[in-house]
Amino acid sequence: MKAIIITFALALLSGCAGVSVDNSTEGKEESDKRFYRHWVHSYEEQNGKKTPNIFRPKGSRDFPMSRFRMEFAFNPSGQCNYKFLSPADRHEMRNCVFTKVGNKVYLYDEQGKLIKHLLFTLNEPVTGDKMSMSYGIKVPVKNETAKKK
Repeated sequence: MKAIIITFALALLSGCAGVSVDNSTEGKEESDKRFYRHWVHSYEEQNGKKTPNIFRPKGSRDFPMSRFRMEFAFNPSGQCNYKFLSPADRHEMRNCVFTKVGNKVYLYDEQGKLIKHLLFTLNEPVTGDKMSMSYGIKVPVKNETAKKK
């Protein structure tokens, strides 16, 4: 029960849990709706490249056997789950809360701590059958103007 209360409080504090606040992209609402599902890493499609990471909806295909395959599940209320690989090689789904701001996704554990290694940036709008992302939050480069003396 405590975890649910913390999760709800985080969602309220974030002010935008599970909802994108960037209204500049056309067709974004539809992309947001498609984001809310269970995603499975389809690393075979990356052809040996580290990024972008390709995720497909759970159950959409038969994935080959794998020692570990990352998974995320997002719902519109701001609740999420992610697959965790423990040092003992156990696989389990853990609860989290997320905030999606534009194409940036921030995940928090049940105590409200940011899960830094799972933050990611969507590389393109999410479609019904594909989510392309890169771990980390890309910060735009600011143009600096030279000052004349």
